[in-house]
Amino acid sequence: MEQSMKAIVIAVALLWPAIEASLDCSSVWNDNNHPLSNTSGAIRLTVLHHQHACSPVRNPAGLPFSRQRSTTLEREHQLAAHLSFRRRRAPPTNISAPVTSASSLSGFVTQIALGTPPTRQTVLIDSAAAFAWVQCVSCAEKEGCFDHDGPLFDPGASTTYRRLPCSSASCVSASGNGDIPGLCAVQESTCVYYIEYMDSSASAGRVGTDMLTFGGQDLPGFVFGCSQRYAGAFGRYSGIFGFATGQLSFFSQVVERTRQYKAFSYYLPSPTSVGYIQVGAYDEGGLDFTPMFTNGSDYYLALTGITVDGCPLDLTAGRGVAPRGTTVAACYLDLGAAFSILPRQAYDKLEDEVAKRIRGYDRIRSSPGCFDPDYLSAERVIPQVQLMFSHGVLLVLDQEKLMFRVGDGRLCLGFVPGTIYMLGRMQMQMMYAVQDIEKSRMGFSNK
Repeated sequence: MEQSMKAIVIAVALLWPAIEASLDCSSVWNDNNHPLSNTSGAIRLTVLHHQHACSPVRNPAGLPFSRQRSTTLEREHQLAAHLSFRRRRAPPTNISAPVTSASSLSGFVTQIALGTPPTRQTVLIDSAAAFAWVQCVSCAEKEGCFDHDGPLFDPGASTTYRRLPCSSASCVSASGNGDIPGLCAVQESTCVYYIEYMDSSASAGRVGTDMLTFGGQDLPGFVFGCSQRYAGAFGRYSGIFGFATGQLSFFSQVVERTRQYKAFSYYLPSPTSVGYIQVGAYDEGGLDFTPMFTNGSDYYLALTGITVDGCPLDLTAGRGVAPRGTTVAACYLDLGAAFSILPRQAYDKLEDEVAKRIRGYDRIRSSPGCFDPDYLSAERVIPQVQLMFSHGVLLVLDQEKLMFRVGDGRLCLGFVPGTIYMLGRMQMQMMYAVQDIEKSRMGFSNK
């Protein structure tokens, strides 16, 4: 059995370049040029993993496992810091706000077009960002651009582009943070923005409006940033379009202007499949709903337990701040983080329990959370982990959502030890999910 599995893996590896070459990428992106054909009238965008063969921002080398783990922790540290700051100010309740800022190194991308005539842009989808921006020609003139594929947006070449004046009400939210007023370039009387992300990457530039084309829709007067400067690593995409509930997020502007239901649903793909993100009404079939809460600018769920092959872990130590009526902690949502985060004590208990129940793999003490295959064993068994949320909702983690393959057969947990509970994108890939802002709930499908 072991030899036959190795033969299959080798065959797929040899054939994959030919499979990639045969892909028709124009048809993959075709949905972005036509409205979604269903009775709900919702707007759907094709989404690809950044490593998909048809992703213009693909990096063939990939991102090292150690770098993905460290980036996840960088995000956790900044999230923990601003949560601590908020607690001193007693945040308001029941106010929808953005998730934590997205990772700049990897994630999921879609294509939109800006301007008249339209210029295609490949942008990172960020469930957290409260402000949209793309790289502009001006950043190339000032040597402030990062490498990316495709043309930069040239505001001077668009007949419908307008700079946003400082006096505009939209300028107040252009910083991407409702607690911070918009900035102003006084000499030009033009609104400007500055956004810093959790990994200390940053983007700055002018704010303007122009025609946005996506999913068969034309949206005139779309407010976005023309990035002139950046700091940090941004990958190879053109910019970031977010699904937070801030006034100027891509999601909020689309909902307001097209009168869509205030929700977004998605299927986050693997590097070899095609996914989507949809704004508006959604199919509730097969979904289990759990309440979704907000804390300032962050979405979170009420985590009530974790089981390994049905055996519950004791998570009472090191618990975070939980909503009333729950037994464990708030679990923050961050689809930009590569992995999920558990407090150190909870992580250690998960690792210990998985190590007890895994078969055909040996625990590597020098690499926490990792297991090497035991080639003398014909048995390969990975335990099933379940994350339990309020209202009895379960998120089932099979091998693909629990373990990350590193090197020659090595498996590592898709979790990182930290100080809070946070759900990352690895545990959310290849499943249908909904974030319903209108009804303050989140839906999972384990089918």
